[in-house]
Amino acid sequence: MVSVFANLVSNAINHGKTEKIDIKIDEDENFCNIKVIDYGIGIPDEIVNHVFEESYSYGENKGLGLGLYIVKKTIDRYGGKIFLEKTIPKGATFILKLKKV
Repeated sequence: MVSVFANLVSNAINHGKTEKIDIKIDEDENFCNIKVIDYGIGIPDEIVNHVFEESYSYGENKGLGLGLYIVKKTIDRYGGKIFLEKTIPKGATFILKLKKV
């Protein structure tokens, strides 16, 4: 799970191009909810549905396109979920829902 958080924070710093990121944690009856929020340039609408796909990469800091794919597979393996929401007015929020044990 350390690699999951490291990847999300690294992406927020490298792709968000912002000096501020927030990490928020709360819980409900069944899940621990973690949000990694950046207030940077945002993710274009046409890309949002593809960010968790294997080998999908975009932007100036293109990588191999495996980071978010591996993050999603790891979260899935633990029975959790990950979502991407656009941050208003710009930026991105990755939401992890991890099952309580």
